[in-house]
Parts: sequence; C-alpha cells; structure tokens
Amino acid sequence: MDTATILADPAWLPHRYDDAADSFRFVHVPREAHRLATFLTDDYLGGTADYIAVPRDAIDRAQLKIAPVHFVFHSAYCCSTLVARMFDRAGRAMGLKEPQVLNDLVGWRQRGAEPQRLAAVIDLSLALLSRPFESGEAVVVKPSNIVNSLAPALLGLRPEARAITLYAPIEDFLSSIAIKGLWGRQWVRKALISQARDQQLSHRFTAEELLELTDLQIAGLGWLSHHATFARMREKFGPDRVAVCDSVSLLRDPPATVNAFYTQFGLTLEQDDAQDIATSEAFTRNSKDRSDYSPEQRRERLDTTLASNREEIEMVAAWVRTLAEQAGIPTAPQAGFEALA
Repeated sequence: MDTATILADPAWLPHRYDDAADSFRFVHVPREAHRLATFLTDDYLGGTADYIAVPRDAIDRAQLKIAPVHFVFHSAYCCSTLVARMFDRAGRAMGLKEPQVLNDLVGWRQRGAEPQRLAAVIDLSLALLSRPFESGEAVVVKPSNIVNSLAPALLGLRPEARAITLYAPIEDFLSSIAIKGLWGRQWVRKALISQARDQQLSHRFTAEELLELTDLQIAGLGWLSHHATFARMREKFGPDRVAVCDSVSLLRDPPATVNAFYTQFGLTLEQDDAQDIATSEAFTRNSKDRSDYSPEQRRERLDTTLASNREEIEMVAAWVRTLAEQAGIPTAPQAGFEALA
C-alpha cells in the first residue's frame, strides 16, 4: 500500500514510532476496532505485527487533513477511559485511548532524545493522530498517565487545544490500587520509576528513602506528583484551557458531565445527544472488561476495599496531604466545571 493512501485514511493508526529508523509504524484500526480496544496498545490491538513502516521524511504534514485536537490527562483509576469513550460520537468527536505512539516518545526522551528532533516528532505524531474519521469531528486524545511529563509540550504545540485533567480523590485512588493486589502495587512502583526518570516527582527522596516507603506510599507520591504537574499546567496555560474534574463529580450527574466536558472542548450537543451518551455503554459497561457497570457499583467496591484497609489507607492519605501542604500543591482543586460544582 502506498504512503499517500495510508496518510489519507485515519483508520491507519500511527501505532509506534521507531526512533532508530526515524519512521512511524502504521496499523489498520477502523472505528469499530477503536471501540472494542480498551487501549491502543499491543496488548489490546490485534495484528500489530503486520505494520507498515513509513519514514518520517516521507510524510508531508501539509497534505494531512487535520481536525481540532484536545486532551484528557489523568492520574489513573479515575474513569478516564470512560471519558475517552464518551467522545466516540460520529460527526462530533472521536476519542483515542492511550495511543502507544505517545508512550514511545516518552521512552525515547528518557533515553536522551535530542529536544529539537523530539519536538518535531511530537508535532507530527499529533498531526497523524488528529486525522478525523468524519468531517466536522474533533479528536480527543487520552494519553497514558506516563505521558503527563509531555503534557505541557503537547499543549504548547497546539495553542488551540484544551485539556481536562482527571483524578480520583486520594482515598479512592489508594483503594483502587489495593483492589488490584500485587499487580497494582507493582504497577505503582514502575510508574514512579518513570516519573523519577522524567524528573516529575513532587518531592526529593533519596533511593534509600524511597525503598523505605510502603507500596501505598509510593502510590500516593505518584498521585501527588501528577497533581503537581497539573497545577503547573493550570498556572502556565490558565484554567480556561486546563480544566480539572474528580471522578466522584464526574459520575454524580452523567448528563451534566457530558455537557460540561463537550463544552470544555468547544463541542456542541443537543440535549437528547447528551442524554443518549450519558446512558450509553460508556457509562454502563466497565471500560476494561465490558461487564455491567454503575457508579453505585464502583462506590460500593471502593468503600469495601477502604473498610478492609482503612488504617493503612487513611494513614497514607494523611501523609500525602501533609506533603502537599508543605509544597503548596492543591489535592482537591476547584473543578472549573460549573455544571459539576
């Protein structure tokens, strides 16, 4: 297949960036495959070994049909995948769930990418991700939370883009990690290593001090470090461009959430459309396993886990809030969505 055909068809997803070859690896992912995939990663997409590599210098950015792009940044376990699914609305918006290509750019930067070349590849990656499936659509990208270190650069490269930063209240976040058991505790340590490599930790700890922290303290430090990144973004770009919402407010009134989130990105919806999205699978099926889902079920599961781990979770939450107060980091920032206040 020739390069022009691939670039003209948004179903050809720029799945990976190969910095050694300076090329993008495209895989065919039609809209229905986007809907079925939890994330746009090798673990959830079929056929990624059958990619077509296109050298970066073979891509004429000026020839790409590009839609407006906006971002949903998050600190994990806060319904961000639900939000990305909420923006799958033909003719209005398309949500991209954690595209692997952005993860590749984080890894490349950590390995010492030259800043000017990195910026050029980020810009082209965003252009390729922003090709709309239908005319009139905006593209809403929900990166993995390891991409938060690049979030200021993404907004800087797209002055018209807006962002929503999502988080779960600290007790809910720690309960979500505890629910995951050993896997969750391993994940937060790996995530913190990435944040440390990106110099994104909110506080300085020696290697010995980090080893002394419990798994949930590591989780709390990672959570707080994302809050620090989000606070710097809001200060730099302003609350109009960078709104914030917590998972509890998000689930309280789904139609109000839909309206507020679409409005943040300058997208109009009829009231019937908002109600339709609010009762769609985005809000009624688990984003990971597609089982039946409701805010009440989520709340019950979190509360049960909190009750079983109350002493540790409450102690760690208090420790995180102390760190936050010392550093002047807001842990419950004002929502910025009047409909969700």
